[in-house]
Amino acid sequence: METDIDNGQKAVRPLRSGSLRTMVYNTLREAIFSGELRPGDAIREAHMARALHVSQPTVREALLQLEHAGLVTRSPQRETVVTRLTSEDIRERAALRVLLESEAAIAAAPRMGPEEFEILDQKLEAIHEALAKDSYHEFVAADLDFHRQIWEFSGNRTLAKVLEIITVPLFAFLSIQRSRVLKDLAHIVRSHDPIAAALRAGDAAAIREAFRQHIDSSYRNFTAESAIEGAQAPPNKPGS
Repeated sequence: METDIDNGQKAVRPLRSGSLRTMVYNTLREAIFSGELRPGDAIREAHMARALHVSQPTVREALLQLEHAGLVTRSPQRETVVTRLTSEDIRERAALRVLLESEAAIAAAPRMGPEEFEILDQKLEAIHEALAKDSYHEFVAADLDFHRQIWEFSGNRTLAKVLEIITVPLFAFLSIQRSRVLKDLAHIVRSHDPIAAALRAGDAAAIREAFRQHIDSSYRNFTAESAIEGAQAPPNKPGS
């Protein structure tokens, strides 16, 4: 996706076909995950509508969908900005992930047979392949897809929705900084393997410990204020 700057607002390539609201949503979501729209950036409806060649109400509907996903926030003045998480926000969300995702996995384990584990193995292989290709954005998508699959296997739709709200903004917010240190992600990839092993064993205590270690290793380097500030700061320009 191409972006440019127009009066201080990032722009994206105009849309051509398909469900316009969905395409606007996907376009903005990709821009957030890739770091083209950074935490705290304002998204102006009128400008985005012109850039994408769609109506302003279409953009507004897509922004509401992004808000429900936790990727943007709207102020009382109706300004929409990309979600900015503090270190405390990240600690709180990570703690909730440990509790809730463990429960989802414990519920999923007895519902999983050979077919379900084959699907999960495919999700895990996609994570390894993305890292092997140094394709960070594919890695983020595959990582989130692996976790979503476990939520789905739990059969608890309400829990899956809550985890979506808690987890997706974390993935988006931290992907900006992690994309600069792809070489440091190998330990996160390896930490998925104990999750799959614990699910196969069906051991609730092992599942809880696997998720605790995985989530701790994923976020421990990104909960200091200095790390958060680094993720929010614009990248250095050559020569600066």
